[in-house]
Amino acid sequence: DDDAVQNMLISHDGVARYPDKITPFNPPPPPAKPAEEMIEKTPEELLIEANELQRAAFVKNAGIASLAAAALVAFGFANDAPESVSLMATFALAGLAGYQVVWGVAPALHSPLMAVTNAISGMTAVGGMLLLAQGTSESTGLVPDSPAHWMGA
Repeated sequence: DDDAVQNMLISHDGVARYPDKITPFNPPPPPAKPAEEMIEKTPEELLIEANELQRAAFVKNAGIASLAAAALVAFGFANDAPESVSLMATFALAGLAGYQVVWGVAPALHSPLMAVTNAISGMTAVGGMLLLAQGTSESTGLVPDSPAHWMGA
């Protein structure tokens, strides 16, 4: 009696059900929406509303950036090595830039860009494994001859 199960059964009690006795599943109609009143706004009201939304987004992003900057300053005061402070600042700036770039991508471009990003990440991982295995064997060719090389391949 279940629509989902009966459409998956090709035979039942020795009787072939495919393709004649399978009824297509029709989802129930969506619930009717109550009629909403249309409130027309003047261009000035629309402009004020858009400005408020833009200001709220700006304040939120400025707050996040300020917290990140404060964390970097605190990390700089707590750490003595200038190299680690430089690496942390680069990481934080890359994170902020990446956040803005990712949220700016149109949905139609998401899949192709992710495919390229995954390919680049894979090649980076393989290169890292090859670099880690450098010097562990006598050969320097592309033929895998160490566990790290085999994992990279």
